[in-house]
Amino acid sequence: MPERVGKPIKKDYLQECVESLRTRGWWFSRKEWTEEAFDIATDPTWNDFADHWNHLFRDEYMRDGGTYRYRRYSAFEFDAADGSFRLLPHEPYEQSKSVNKLNGGFPRHFEPLELTFVEHPTLEKILTNFGRIFSSTTGHRHWNVKLHPYRIIAREGVSGEPAPEGLHQDGVDFIVSYMIGRVNVIGGLSTVTDVRKQPIGEVEMDRPNDFFVCNDRNTYHDVSSVVIKEPKKPFAYRDVLVIAFEKI
Repeated sequence: MPERVGKPIKKDYLQECVESLRTRGWWFSRKEWTEEAFDIATDPTWNDFADHWNHLFRDEYMRDGGTYRYRRYSAFEFDAADGSFRLLPHEPYEQSKSVNKLNGGFPRHFEPLELTFVEHPTLEKILTNFGRIFSSTTGHRHWNVKLHPYRIIAREGVSGEPAPEGLHQDGVDFIVSYMIGRVNVIGGLSTVTDVRKQPIGEVEMDRPNDFFVCNDRNTYHDVSSVVIKEPKKPFAYRDVLVIAFEKI
């Protein structure tokens, strides 16, 4: 078993997360588990953090022509030895065409995370805990961490696509999908497969602080469309924070 680095995992079920990532390649945490282990509550501080999803910009690079995705992007370095995160200079986001067949192969220029987002205590708790989990899983200390806050919009007669590229890998070591909130939508079922693309798990994140995580080297993942639940209501969207950890 790799030596643990950083501070101990707070709750036994987060150690279960570590073991599950080692053996199965994925893990799903319910709101109650996450909030206790990460010391996060859906209180005014959480609401202040979630409000940042109201300040995203439409993704202008969707090669399927979709206008349903809003986002920002920034990257960090994490050192598990002291638990520190360092914001990296802002750069375009780029994936290879082999990884992202829809939008890969060219630089995409997104607005960076707001400073109030970067410095928010809720984000610090989220990132620190995942840094400890992945460092405990692998024994690795240094990580590149890419943050993608997404809002996926559904409109009457038009679905929103959380994963428009379909079943995929992201070309990193671990990928986290962390639920911020859902308003007036149904759908958004997350699935995970093994490297042969045989299903091994299926979950639906439907409450703030639910999260789904997988080892991106030995699994594939997908998320189904979201559709509007009540067309007469003015808004319908799914807010998620996607976090990619890659060894450096």
